[in-house]
Amino acid sequence: MEAAPFTSPSSTCKTSSISSSPSLVSLSKIYYRNHSPFKFKSRRNLSVRASNDDSVVTLLDYGAGNVRSVRNAILHLGFQIKDVQTPKDILNARRLIFPGVGAFAPAMDVLNNTGMGEALCSYIQNDRPFLGICLGLQLLFESSDENGPVGGLGMIPGVVGRFDSSHGFRVPHIGWNALQITKDSEILDDIGNRHVYFVHSYRAMPSNENKEWISSTCNYGDEFIASVRRGNVHAVQFHPEKSGGK
Repeated sequence: MEAAPFTSPSSTCKTSSISSSPSLVSLSKIYYRNHSPFKFKSRRNLSVRASNDDSVVTLLDYGAGNVRSVRNAILHLGFQIKDVQTPKDILNARRLIFPGVGAFAPAMDVLNNTGMGEALCSYIQNDRPFLGICLGLQLLFESSDENGPVGGLGMIPGVVGRFDSSHGFRVPHIGWNALQITKDSEILDDIGNRHVYFVHSYRAMPSNENKEWISSTCNYGDEFIASVRRGNVHAVQFHPEKSGGK
């Protein structure tokens, strides 16, 4: 059953009045891996066709690391990139990608100190087209144990914890792994039983409190959340921009 619209994600987030816009489905569903390297789908196959503002993807790159692969993927699909400079850029975005990199605490410091965290909460509350990647998924949760506990955006119930390496599983989790898709999420339609690429030491765990968010899980020593979806809001723990051929 599809999760209900947002009601009260976070008491610190103010509601924006900006209306919704087209989804990010055609941006994110193109990434998957089969037995041989694949190439990105041709621009001719894109379901999103637009000009001017409709051809722009807003990218929340707060300067913590290299997101060149994400930029290259967006440009390859024929979209232009607008970088977030101010919280207003988030609120005005037609579609937003947050390729979070680095550690949880410094990322939250940047979001809180610049006002971007409040803008991001408002954007997500209004069910605007959003794709979070890796740390961009983890920051949606209530908190993380990474150098913490550290409070997150509080949109999804749960704590992000470190993988348990006591049973011989290497940390970080690096490499290809299969998804167990738990509900229709649109962006995972073309993945099926194929593999995607992970690079992470911390993960969020499924629970009764967050189960309506979960669109897929993955197993690495234990079951963790690989992707979430609620309305137009999507986030993935794996790296879609690294899960394809060159």
